[in-house]
Amino acid sequence: MAVYDHVSNPRRLSQAAEADAAVCYQNLSNWNHAIDEISTWPEYTPQPLHSMPKAAVQLRLGSLFLKDESERFGRELGSFKALGAPYAVFRILADEVQAKTGVWPTSADLRAGKYRAITHRVTVCVATDGNQGRGLAYGAKIFGCRCVDYIHSHVSAGRAEAMKDLGAIVIRVEGEYEASVERAKEDARMNGWHFVSSTSWNDFDSAIPHNVMNAYMVVVEETMRMLPRVAEITHVFVCGGVGSIAAMVFLGFMMHHQKLGIARDELPRFVVIEPQEADSLLQSARQGVPTPSDGSLRTLMAGLACRAPSPAA
Repeated sequence: MAVYDHVSNPRRLSQAAEADAAVCYQNLSNWNHAIDEISTWPEYTPQPLHSMPKAAVQLRLGSLFLKDESERFGRELGSFKALGAPYAVFRILADEVQAKTGVWPTSADLRAGKYRAITHRVTVCVATDGNQGRGLAYGAKIFGCRCVDYIHSHVSAGRAEAMKDLGAIVIRVEGEYEASVERAKEDARMNGWHFVSSTSWNDFDSAIPHNVMNAYMVVVEETMRMLPRVAEITHVFVCGGVGSIAAMVFLGFMMHHQKLGIARDELPRFVVIEPQEADSLLQSARQGVPTPSDGSLRTLMAGLACRAPSPAA
């Protein structure tokens, strides 16, 4: 029998919480460039929002919708983080090209290899359970740079092979996810690589996590266009992990509702779902400060097996 634990965040929408988040909010409030850029990519197709009327009846709900990200940029990629890393790679390489040539390249220029003499010398890396690593390897492959993915001891061989199939070098690190993060960050520092992660240790004011987060807003924008009655949504459920995707999805919904003139006390209830053995977001909400999970991190929800949250998220 499943066992559940939950906490209702006592600081939800409080003035103190708003003040704490103000700088992050400001840094993440302009995502139009990411949406405009990604919509030009040849593989871009809006992903479906499924209506689930039978499940809604069983649960005694008026309506239930599921945003399906399983085939973003193709079934073979199979990553629910397929947006953030490729967009961040594009921005990294465009910055490198502009610094050396004075020209800001288009994504089509990079795909065609027009600046390959510059881009093939660039290496991007990340610590991953598989999703972010596949997204990063995909971005490196289509835009023309090198990719190194660091995985921890619990990541399956199948996930490692999926990253290798996309052209990544995969390095397994003994220990948990956080050990692979520290190794990836240190190797990036020593080698002049770009560490590409949505986790932020400041206020999302640094370029890479900022770009990763902004790309996730494609999911929210598509959802808003597809929902039949946006103002009637009462609850929004998102998976946990370090909290970055959840933070961006909730921010997008909140800003959209504000534009509709919906009062703060009528906003949807935002709910984060995470494994019991990797419940850092629940513990953080309970304690009021970023708090690591004391669970085993062993869960079938491998992409969410994170010990500690992103402080900024």
